[in-house]
Amino acid sequence: MSDRDLSFSAPNAPNPSGMRPEPFLQGSLFGEADALGYGTGQVYDEMVTGQGRLRPHWQTFMGTLGPLDPELMAERWEEARRLLHQNGVTYNIYGDPKGMERPWPLDMVPLLIPAHEWKAVESGLIQRATLLNAVLTDLYGPQTLTRGGRLAPAVIHADPGFRRAVHGIRVPKDIHLHFYAADLARAPDGRWWVLSDRTQAPSGSGYALENRAVMAKVLPDSFRHCQVERLGPFFETYKETLLSLSPRRDRPRVVLLTPGPYNETYFEHVYMARYLGITLVEGADLTVRDRQVFLKTLSGLDPVDVILRRLDADFADPLELRADSSLGVAGLIEAVRAGTVAVANSLGSGFMESMAVKSSLPMLCRHLLGEELKMPGVAAWWCGNEAECAYVIDHLDGLVVKPAFPSLAFEPIFGADLSSAERAALVERIKARPWCYVAQERLALSTAPVWQSGRLQPRPLVLRVFLCAKPDGGYAVMPGGLTRVSTESGKLVVSMQRGGGSKDTWILSGRRGEHTPARPSPQRAADVTTPELPTPAVRPANNDLPSRVADSLYWLGRYAERSEGAVRLLRATHTRLTDGNLPGAAVQLRPLLGLMAWVGMIPWDLTRVSDHGSGRALRNALYSSVIDPEHPNSLRAQVERLHRTAYSVRDRLSLDMWRVITMLDRQSQPPEQRLDAAAMLLRLDDLVTSLAALAGLEQESMTRGPGWRFLDIGRRIERAIHTVALMRGVGVGGLDRQDEGARTAALSVLLELGESVMTYRARYLTSVQRTPVLELLLADETNPRALAFQLAALEGHVAALPAGSRCAADDPTGSALALVQTCRSSLRNPEALRSSTALHTLLDSLAMSLPDVSNLLAHAYFSHAFARSA
Repeated sequence: MSDRDLSFSAPNAPNPSGMRPEPFLQGSLFGEADALGYGTGQVYDEMVTGQGRLRPHWQTFMGTLGPLDPELMAERWEEARRLLHQNGVTYNIYGDPKGMERPWPLDMVPLLIPAHEWKAVESGLIQRATLLNAVLTDLYGPQTLTRGGRLAPAVIHADPGFRRAVHGIRVPKDIHLHFYAADLARAPDGRWWVLSDRTQAPSGSGYALENRAVMAKVLPDSFRHCQVERLGPFFETYKETLLSLSPRRDRPRVVLLTPGPYNETYFEHVYMARYLGITLVEGADLTVRDRQVFLKTLSGLDPVDVILRRLDADFADPLELRADSSLGVAGLIEAVRAGTVAVANSLGSGFMESMAVKSSLPMLCRHLLGEELKMPGVAAWWCGNEAECAYVIDHLDGLVVKPAFPSLAFEPIFGADLSSAERAALVERIKARPWCYVAQERLALSTAPVWQSGRLQPRPLVLRVFLCAKPDGGYAVMPGGLTRVSTESGKLVVSMQRGGGSKDTWILSGRRGEHTPARPSPQRAADVTTPELPTPAVRPANNDLPSRVADSLYWLGRYAERSEGAVRLLRATHTRLTDGNLPGAAVQLRPLLGLMAWVGMIPWDLTRVSDHGSGRALRNALYSSVIDPEHPNSLRAQVERLHRTAYSVRDRLSLDMWRVITMLDRQSQPPEQRLDAAAMLLRLDDLVTSLAALAGLEQESMTRGPGWRFLDIGRRIERAIHTVALMRGVGVGGLDRQDEGARTAALSVLLELGESVMTYRARYLTSVQRTPVLELLLADETNPRALAFQLAALEGHVAALPAGSRCAADDPTGSALALVQTCRSSLRNPEALRSSTALHTLLDSLAMSLPDVSNLLAHAYFSHAFARSA
């Protein structure tokens, strides 16, 4: 979550195991908290006073919540879990053996903050955001703070986060912080303190929106009666700010730059791009030409005006920052310098995340704003200052040592937990490189109730609050935030990467009004503006699909079709192996095994099967071809490629499509125990059904734009290639030289794999014969499984694609179209199906031509190797 671990010390909390395990009924709203079976320990608790009574602003919520019956709460939790799963809310955990993509953890009890308390938080954070922005303006400008001795030059020059490449660049309206977040904790005296500032690319606001959407559905009565402030207006202001940054006033193009699908908060990037109605892009989608940023689209290059950056600045431009970065855009800083594009937050804004500058903020606030700092930060000492370093060494037992700069990643060190030898080693490290270390005061985090193990239990919390710059100046605060809770009562490491949970944050308005959750409709397309946001000028979007997205959708279609071909082949083979009563099972097994070897699913030496059995080696190979992710041609490997490709264009897929793809991924995962034959067939049947559902959603739910067109092109090319491979694999050109039993078995297998058995029976009313089967599977343009149908669809798709001059000799789109037309023409030749030699030649020619069509389209639309008119 771009959120580095927060580690603080607190007194030991009571052991939750001492609480009463039995169900309880809610007591008087004004009675003792013991009626709830809730113990708080010796720290500030958000729900209960030190005298064990409910705080006044919690009384309405607890009254509407009803009896805290474990079964009822479990039902609510299950409903929330199901909503989060259906909405595809995930969080990526790096290096997790259970899989990188994890469900989002949401607790059923929100954090409640009364209006008068929130007003003080708002005021303090607006002042802090203004101060941090002013410091950035000075440091990347005249640097009067260092010249005047108010900020040590070493604080800047020792920090790798200070971007010298952008010094002197004037940003629009002198706003460096367009979006800012602060992590807050409440001290034992009830005051909110700032633990850390998030100024690089703050994350969490999208998860806060999703938390709100779910909680408003799960606890509608509580949400209504508590008069919770709405989140929508804040994001309306944020989008207005982004639009106001554009150098152009005519239809500005705003994009959200993401590191890609492997980033820990990629779901949020997709969610926010949809919510704000802007285009989600990766670095490879953008290019700089003549000091201007362009989006690579199917129809050419489209200028970009504003980049909402969710990528750390270090990776943003390989020419002037990290040369090994493949995530950024070469030349981006030069475009920013020219004023042709605005970046939010500005490159270099992450400097204010440095812990080394925190102790100077009170003095800087008095100097720059003429005010005292309203919201204090946790006391910190930077060891780069000689006096502060001496204090840290002398008081190490009561401090927590942390990296001074975000780029220096190491675990927080609690001085009190060190042995004498460990303490001495730490002191030596500090003395050797003092500028790398900061020590903070140990702070006891407040607790909030979470529902766990059938009862309320206190957990330490950290609240992340979000602010955005307003178009006319100043800052707006989101009336809510992302509350994160620790996994255990006494554990003060609050981190989603370490299994922490989240809560919705309710700001109680204290006034009546309609308060509905702000969230986009799950069925909206990625670039459609939500009702709560201002409607921008309408932009024609026929051919502005990014080339990378078109490439991914194309391969999504190919992997989906490849998976379907694999599962149908596997199902047919397993059926013959397990059902000895199936007519012709033994003789049909031979061509099926040959086909599996032809496509690389099993070794060739396992294709010789006797009439009496198949052998353990064959069964093991078949089992591996279904579930082994290390097998390059297994069904599991194909579905993994399908899922990975879909994840990279998740913002372009409907919620229903994503649910089906997620189901496919679950259905193909290796089981904990080996499946028997019946269970394997059931699993293959389920996969066929899910793949059919995906194909149906593609055809019935996607608008006929360029995205759908490339997805369907991928399907048609892959199905055509697969059909040709099946024909060549069974040796259809030489069937007339085989005996009748073998010929009938091969043709029957082709009909089944081509899903044309019923059509053949209804149309020909005869036994399986060579010429009718080949006509149905190869030449029939009315059969959606036939090769001719795929070629006809391909010709229509390619002809409709945007292109330059179709008359040019080097136009790849025209070449691809001509190649498809040649394939169709050769297939219409009646002699090709009658003559074994002609058929063999035709299939060989198609096997070479179809990949060439794919390569030509890739050159034309995915690599930008050819120029096309915009």
